[in-house]
Amino acid sequence: MAPLLPGQVDRSWLARGLKFLGGIGLAIGLISVMPYLLLFSLLIALLLIPVLRRLRSELNQTINITPTPLTDITPWHQKLIKKINGWR
Repeated sequence: MAPLLPGQVDRSWLARGLKFLGGIGLAIGLISVMPYLLLFSLLIALLLIPVLRRLRSELNQTINITPTPLTDITPWHQKLIKKINGWR
């Protein structure tokens, strides 16, 4: 701790006390808000059930679609080089 000038009083106990009271107040506030947060999360979870069901059904529909055949987009000169290399 730094030395104090004459006539000054050490007030670190006041700062520690205020920090302690602030921590207690924050803990009480968080505990009192927790039931509302839990109810809100339950409500959101219940609202997400139909959305997730529809998402699953749409996903199943897209999985059952037959894929289109792939188109070969290799340039003609590379095809020619492959044919020539195949003859060797």
